[in-house]
Amino acid sequence: MPVPPEGTVLFVGPNNAGKSQSLKDLMGHIKDTAYQGKTLTSLKFSKEADEPIDQWIDQNLPKQLRDGILRYQVPGWGEVQVSDIVGQWNKSTLNAITQLFVFHADGTSRLSAGDSQQSLDFSTSIPAHPVQRAYLDSSLEAEIDRESRAAFGVGVTVDRYAGSVISLRVGDRPEFSHQEGRPSDEYLRLLKRLPKLEEQGDGVRSYLGLVAHIAAGQHQILLIDEPEAFLHPPQARRLGRVLAGQAHDQQAFIATHSADVVQGALEHGSSITIVRITREADVNHAAVLDDAAVKKLWSDPLLRYSNVLDGLFHDAVVLCESDADCRYYSSVLDNLSREDALVVGAPADVRDPQILFTHCGGKARIPSVVTALRAVSVPVIVVADFDVLREETDMRRIVASLGGDFSEIEADLREVTAALRSDVKPLRKVALKDELVRRIDSLPNDTVTTQEADGLRSCIKAENGWDKAKRAGIGAVPQGRAHQACQRVLEKLADLKLLVVPIGELERFAPGVSGHGPAWVTAVLEERLHETPGAEAQEFVAKIRNAAQPI
Repeated sequence: MPVPPEGTVLFVGPNNAGKSQSLKDLMGHIKDTAYQGKTLTSLKFSKEADEPIDQWIDQNLPKQLRDGILRYQVPGWGEVQVSDIVGQWNKSTLNAITQLFVFHADGTSRLSAGDSQQSLDFSTSIPAHPVQRAYLDSSLEAEIDRESRAAFGVGVTVDRYAGSVISLRVGDRPEFSHQEGRPSDEYLRLLKRLPKLEEQGDGVRSYLGLVAHIAAGQHQILLIDEPEAFLHPPQARRLGRVLAGQAHDQQAFIATHSADVVQGALEHGSSITIVRITREADVNHAAVLDDAAVKKLWSDPLLRYSNVLDGLFHDAVVLCESDADCRYYSSVLDNLSREDALVVGAPADVRDPQILFTHCGGKARIPSVVTALRAVSVPVIVVADFDVLREETDMRRIVASLGGDFSEIEADLREVTAALRSDVKPLRKVALKDELVRRIDSLPNDTVTTQEADGLRSCIKAENGWDKAKRAGIGAVPQGRAHQACQRVLEKLADLKLLVVPIGELERFAPGVSGHGPAWVTAVLEERLHETPGAEAQEFVAKIRNAAQPI
């Protein structure tokens, strides 16, 4: 998998798939040639310098003269001479100097990233930590302050007057005042009243600590594990946008369980690569969506403004035509007991799959959503009413998006279509007139409501076989060859994980409830009919669950 020289790589996938381990493996491979990765078996990286490495060391690392020898402070190693660092640089991996170039923000380091740091004699020492750098760099301090105000509504100030330590203090900065060139006692008193960053909640500490490290820009590679931890969704989304925006001249690898972080990163518009990791037994698999493919998919408003991205973190996505379908099928699934599932063939020795129900606003959008999810190896089960078979053009696109060959069902589907189209009930003038008069005379008022007008229109419409199939499904297909052809079509589509409602449409699962779409589902839930669905609904929803089982 090639990685762009700068930008963000997002590791996503279900729980326990290997996202966090991938970050550990990245760190391990960069540090040690003998490292044996659990998810990443090998890694190639290059070391490039725009200036001699000894010159870079002298300009960027804290140093101190001891016993006439200039020594440099390397995180995780200690005080060493320049020749020691150059020797490490010239090896195939980074070894002892890894922490100079790689920042690994795991659960522990992320919380302490913005803690108070030791003060330095800045006339002779070079700051190594972002908090120390913010002491000298007012623009870095301003960036941390600006981001804190945007995310939490409070400011951040560098406390430069705490003696041996430098702290980030949270709250509105007091107005600076001085006495004979030094801060006034009142200013210092007000400054000390502001709490330190390490005294704040985990969300604030984690967020601002990450912002400080990334804004300081002193690491070339950032490994960030679950940045959304301790954060509310809006803050996680903003942090994703910030992390992607700051990853210029850097490579940021982010392992996340949050669609908010993913959406935030995508909103920024910088280079984004999505890697969805799945796990089968002890083997990890990765599906890669490069920056060009990500931008193409993200340009679709349906994907941008829906919960489809949540599917990256589930075992499977059930894609329905409407929100009403999602509500009904998910509610029945929640109440489908293990015993009920066994009756219709669900395996007993596997865990229940983590399923996301989402919709695409109609049959025409099914192919684009399926294509987007399958591009990152998200298993997709499409659930559609029987009339999805009506338009051959739509069916061709849907079957292709699911990886199927339309020619395998083409002949059978055309036989079904011909049979249903030929089943037309002709309208006779006398009967039509009598029915219209009867219905009009039965209206209670002089004015006609919209619903009553719809009823009158239905009398005028000549009904064909597809109209019957919308209400009755395969039961409306004439017996004989056409019926057998329809059964074959439904079976082959089920193999592609396109499940067609065999009894026509959603509302036929509870025909005793009036209404359509959202109103029908609301009535079903209010009457708690989803808790005791009929055999047809149980069997169909069990098929959805079985289709979503991890292989």
